[in-house]
Amino acid sequence: MAVLVVMFVAVIFLGGAGRYYSRFLARSIGEDPSRATPAISKADGIDYVATPTPVVFAHHFASIAGAGPIVGPVIAIIYGWVPALLWVLLGGVFIGAAHDYMATYMATREGGVSIATIVRRILGKDAFVAMTILLVVMLALVCAAFLNLSATALTSMLPFDRLDLPRDQDTFRVVMDKGVEKVVIGGIASMSVVCITAVAPLVGWLYLKNKVAVWKCSLLAIAICAVSIAVGVRVPISFNPLTWKLLLSGYVLVAAGVPVWIFLQSRDFINVHILYVGMAALLVTLVVAGARGAGVPDPIPAFNIQEGTQAKGVFWPTLFIVIACGAVSGFHSLCAGGTTCKQIQSEKATRQIGYYGMLLESFLAACVIGVLMVGAIKSDYLIDVYPGYVGLAGAKGNAVLGFAMAVGNAAHLAFGVPIAVGALAGMVLLEGFLVTTLDTAIRLTRYLIEEIWRTFFGKYDVFTAPVAPEDSASEWGTGEKTPAGAGGIPMAPAPSDSTAQASPIATSGVLRPLLWLLRQYWFNSALAVALMLSFALTGGMAALWTIFATSNQLLAAMVLALAALWLLRRRRKVWYILIPAVGMLATTATNLVIMLRGFLASPADSMPLLVADIVIMLITAYLLVAGLREAFRQRHQTRDDEHREEVGPYS
Repeated sequence: MAVLVVMFVAVIFLGGAGRYYSRFLARSIGEDPSRATPAISKADGIDYVATPTPVVFAHHFASIAGAGPIVGPVIAIIYGWVPALLWVLLGGVFIGAAHDYMATYMATREGGVSIATIVRRILGKDAFVAMTILLVVMLALVCAAFLNLSATALTSMLPFDRLDLPRDQDTFRVVMDKGVEKVVIGGIASMSVVCITAVAPLVGWLYLKNKVAVWKCSLLAIAICAVSIAVGVRVPISFNPLTWKLLLSGYVLVAAGVPVWIFLQSRDFINVHILYVGMAALLVTLVVAGARGAGVPDPIPAFNIQEGTQAKGVFWPTLFIVIACGAVSGFHSLCAGGTTCKQIQSEKATRQIGYYGMLLESFLAACVIGVLMVGAIKSDYLIDVYPGYVGLAGAKGNAVLGFAMAVGNAAHLAFGVPIAVGALAGMVLLEGFLVTTLDTAIRLTRYLIEEIWRTFFGKYDVFTAPVAPEDSASEWGTGEKTPAGAGGIPMAPAPSDSTAQASPIATSGVLRPLLWLLRQYWFNSALAVALMLSFALTGGMAALWTIFATSNQLLAAMVLALAALWLLRRRRKVWYILIPAVGMLATTATNLVIMLRGFLASPADSMPLLVADIVIMLITAYLLVAGLREAFRQRHQTRDDEHREEVGPYS
């Protein structure tokens, strides 16, 4: 019954915030529904296309939704489900949704440009370069964290005696692992991922190229998902984690360079059906289990802060870092400043898409917490997620397994299905979004790397010369009008921000082929993959998730601070943006220092993560100084303007 109260409170609180607090923000920032958006004023039929709000919302939510709202709550619920739920609800409403709304609104008001370009306009070129480097490091950490999670999920096995399966069953493959009978769950999800990826180009060709009706493609996508799982049950794939990491790296290397419709957009289209169906299934499971008063023995307690501190770390800032995307995510600002701001047909839609999109993601995180309340057996949860804490030396925590088992137990209590069936559903739900996030984030990293090269070398003739006909360049992502795809950001600066000169500098000798190499999408894709692997192969999952979440929420703090500067220029009040920005900056900065101490204790074991931590801290300090300098400049400018108004023009 407690879970029903939790879900009711979540719905009322999030829905009320969307209705009332979002309107307060709209009045405060000066939202103007009658103002023409870039999708209308710059309509070109390529990047700037006015699109109905429900369609843009679906695109935006598919871009921002990933494994974060699932994995974060699984790791953080060790502190108890009440603190986790409070952070998801309060953080989602007052920080995360406000961040997403402001990022979407600013990008739209500035003419449909990326957040990095807004940084250039407010703080200058040097700050723009610093922010872009920070984004590259952050995205590499995102990719590394999700790559390791994917490899773990695709190789996961569960003890046979925890799955309520009959001895004579032949649906799931059973193997002996270190003397223990285990059921291969990950292999089924592996084949499902392979099948969906293999047919994604066909769906993209039908949906995006031949304009087949959306409902027909949706039915096909649902059928593909069902068939892929059935094939996985019969023919599971079994590779070791390292092999999966290399195979997935090869896939995203290709996906980051080919036209977006082949894999990126088409996989998004298929997987969004898993997301919607999965969220609905989680909610129905919780309602049925709650109505029946069902629950596991030894559940996760409401408050467990002392044990959480011993197992994971100090309550603050750890809890507020670990639950990243379910409460606040800087990654969302990249999506907002990408294709989303170029499709919005009114400023009112920036709130409906930005604010409500984050509320829906917070609701997903609340559903995950509800599933853990109902289906997570504390003793099993600790073995799966925190094995070192319970004395299993050498074992690695597996948050994916913890989520899958909670779903399996909850589904068994609600509907009586075998635990293995629910666990498999949870695994497939999570894995689809891990891979989708991987190929999106690698492409984003590639765009950012290309933007760095353009900033430094745009004055040379190699960077100003066309590399392909315009239609080919747009298709393959090498021209100035690169369509970003689902969640992508076209990184070419606006004409007023261009670094190119009227007369390009001629190049010769070894510099010319080097600059030519820097322009190639496959080279920059390889750089993005190499960065991802350098982090993934040298950092454990716990360390990777923490530094990824920290950098992700640090970016959110910076975007909020940028929004405060942006509003100051317009003589608007900023306390409702500045307070969340300062709070998140203090939280993430503290965690960066804590992580630095940990990395310095054994630098040889985590050198890439140590370097990343230091780079992030230095860039943060630089951007903070630049932001404060600009804030003081604006304050002095405001005082001067007010003084002139008081004394009059002739005094």
